[in-house]
Amino acid sequence: MPAAPLHASLLGIYCKLGALLLFCTMDAMVKSLGGTYGPFQLMLFRSAVALVPVAIIVWRAGDVRVVRSRRPWLQAIRVCAGLGSMGGFFYVFPRMPLVDAYAISYAAPLFMVALSVPLLGEQVGWRRWTAVGIGFVGVLLMLDPWSIGFHLMSLIVLAATFCYALSTVMVRMISRHDQDAATLFWFAIVSTVISLIGAVPQWIWPPAADWFWLILLGLLGGIAQVLITRAWRLAPAAILAPFDYAGIILAVAFGYFWFHEQASWTVWLGLPLVIGSGLYILYRERVRARESAIRRTLT
Repeated sequence: MPAAPLHASLLGIYCKLGALLLFCTMDAMVKSLGGTYGPFQLMLFRSAVALVPVAIIVWRAGDVRVVRSRRPWLQAIRVCAGLGSMGGFFYVFPRMPLVDAYAISYAAPLFMVALSVPLLGEQVGWRRWTAVGIGFVGVLLMLDPWSIGFHLMSLIVLAATFCYALSTVMVRMISRHDQDAATLFWFAIVSTVISLIGAVPQWIWPPAADWFWLILLGLLGGIAQVLITRAWRLAPAAILAPFDYAGIILAVAFGYFWFHEQASWTVWLGLPLVIGSGLYILYRERVRARESAIRRTLT
């Protein structure tokens, strides 16, 4: 794969960092509001309000045909995976330390490597599979097998992380056929409808002050989704993925200053293995891309 133009890669990095800040802020708000409102009600505000930036994108395109999908079944799988990820994280954030949930979610690059073989047809060598294995050892350590305090919540985070990885791989597949607006539009529409159905039975009418925070939650999530989708199109994954690990700094800051939380000791035990394996996988991606470029030049 040829290197992306420098300005495009830099813009992709800026979009990635902006999305990361907005997503982490939104997650902290979900944690704070989750003691009052159920996950489906929070997901409803996240999805419904996110339709605003999506509608602006469609309007600027000047043609509603930009939301037409050439591969609707791929969009359906992506929507289901995205709902599984959002639902799992929205359920867990109010119930466990934010930094613990973020640390376990760093298993996503490991899942992406495993999923890239059957879904993207990529070849994965023994070095990357070894890194995946080491990373999963780190994940097991973070799940704290010596106690059951957060064991169930940790497994839910792991399942949500798998759904996130599947959703990301599907976005890469869909980008070959559909525009960003279509991917954003269909997820926002379907997730709004599903969240509404789930929220109605346990609906809690928000007071005036909470309306502001709930709407802000949705706007942050919607803008972040636009930024992250744009980032994946502007820059290669090997350039963007290392910036995911900056999220642990935000998670520690939000957890400590907002919720007075500290990460469990098993998180700090397993996190270096997960981050190290993820960075090595990215290093191997760059090596393979460079070797492929050299082969093409020689031929």
